[in-house]
Amino acid sequence: MAFNNEIRLQGNLSKDPEYKNISEKNLVTFRLAVNESIGKDREETIYMDVDGWDNHARYAENVMLAKGDRVIVTGRLKQREWTDKNGANRVSYSVLPSTFSKVVKPNMA
Repeated sequence: MAFNNEIRLQGNLSKDPEYKNISEKNLVTFRLAVNESIGKDREETIYMDVDGWDNHARYAENVMLAKGDRVIVTGRLKQREWTDKNGANRVSYSVLPSTFSKVVKPNMA
C-alpha cells in the first residue's frame, strides 16, 4: 500500500539562498525557519532545508529571495543517509518542492 509523502511549510529564510550548477542543472538551496506556537506563551522553531531544481532555482533568482523572506513550500520529504568521517551513521531530511512562492507583504504607504 502506497502512502503520500507531502509536506507544506510556511516560514522565513534563515540565510541567503545558495545557487549551484550541477550536471547542467540549476539548484537553489535554502534553509527555512518554521515557527509553531506551543501553548500560550511558547514558540518552537524547526529548520528545514529546501532543494529546488531548474525552474525553482530560476524563480528564486527572479524574485530575488533573500534572508528573512517568507515563503510557502509544498513538496515531498527526501531522506539522505551517509556515514560521517568518524564512522557514525547520519540522516538528514530536505524538502523537494513541487511549488514554492515568496509571500509579498502589501505596501501600506
